[in-house]
Amino acid sequence: MATQSENTDETASFADEVAAGSRPRRNHPQGWEPGVAWNGREGTLTTPPLEADPTTGVWSELVADWGLDPLTTEVVEGSVQVRAWDTHDGRRLRYYRATLRARELDYDRPDVDALCRLVEKRRPVKPLKGPERPDRALVVLIADWQLGKAGEPNGGTPETVERICRTLDYLPARIKELKKAGRPVDTVYLVGLGDLVEQCTGHYPGQTFNVDLDRREQMRLARRLILRAVDNVLGLAPRIVLAAVPGNHGENRLNGKSFTRTTDNDDLAVVEQVAEILAANEERYGSCTTVLASGNNLVLNIAGIPVAFAHGHKAGASGHPAAKLENWWKGQVMGRQPIADADILITGHYHHFICSETSGRTFMQAPAMDGGSSWWTDMSGQNSPAGLLTLGIGTGYGPRGWGDLHIHSA
Repeated sequence: MATQSENTDETASFADEVAAGSRPRRNHPQGWEPGVAWNGREGTLTTPPLEADPTTGVWSELVADWGLDPLTTEVVEGSVQVRAWDTHDGRRLRYYRATLRARELDYDRPDVDALCRLVEKRRPVKPLKGPERPDRALVVLIADWQLGKAGEPNGGTPETVERICRTLDYLPARIKELKKAGRPVDTVYLVGLGDLVEQCTGHYPGQTFNVDLDRREQMRLARRLILRAVDNVLGLAPRIVLAAVPGNHGENRLNGKSFTRTTDNDDLAVVEQVAEILAANEERYGSCTTVLASGNNLVLNIAGIPVAFAHGHKAGASGHPAAKLENWWKGQVMGRQPIADADILITGHYHHFICSETSGRTFMQAPAMDGGSSWWTDMSGQNSPAGLLTLGIGTGYGPRGWGDLHIHSA
């Protein structure tokens, strides 16, 4: 570093006066008191008396001694000044003063002014059209209707049917709304997540006493409501996919235990029956396809995103639903099951909405449409509002693969 040297007669005269005892002894020349001045960006540092020129390493130590970080603070090149000082005992000391500044870090700092100008001038992105437009699908989650369930806080089957019809009637407006927003729907997925019917016995004590429809009536009503869902979205998207997984209330049970195959399930049966109706009316329902789970869960490629569906009752009996389902999902991954490749897992069964992200994957639970559960409320004090969950899925929604989530209140 370049230095400026200053040595005047004042040093000698002052030393003589000190030796003669005519002035009090001073440890440093006036105006060169050791210290540091710093405003966060720049400042000065004055050293205590030194017998040798400070090196770069010494300057770093001096900077640190005054409480500044030598990694972020540096001495400005060419700013060092020096003043010699003769002491009363014949020694010559030197005092150094240097200008400090914040050190320029190794990485390139962004130009905040340029960034602000970019924000000011940026125009909204226009939606892509034509073949460049990414695929998007609207997924409608038909979960836990439990038709035939009576005696609950929000009513029995008549009230449940009214809630279901109201929410299904929102679907045309939802599809048109997304199209107007520049996110048109290519395919509508109507996915039954299980427990569409209540069944009549074998699932909890007093079940037979608490139903207001028998099993045949429950399934007949479920078919009509599913067909209504299809009719409500018919013609509003190029394709409609009707899908279903089995729930616990759809199981055929004996003495409280399922005694037939997993797929021998009323939740699959009612959707299968609707599929036969659609297939028999090709002219009207030619855009409709039906997919039924061949086991406990189902994996679909929805607009480029692998999505798994399950009722959720196989995850265990204790713990928070999100923790249980995510742990169950991990087990499926370790077992190399088809569900292992899914980016999104969607379930029902627990009757309230949940969304959880872990390691780049999303777990989501759909709310129910039944009248509630007096048993659960009496035990926990909690209740969950009914609703129909819809969301967009596809590569057009970025790295998460989903968006446009909405719960249609019932």
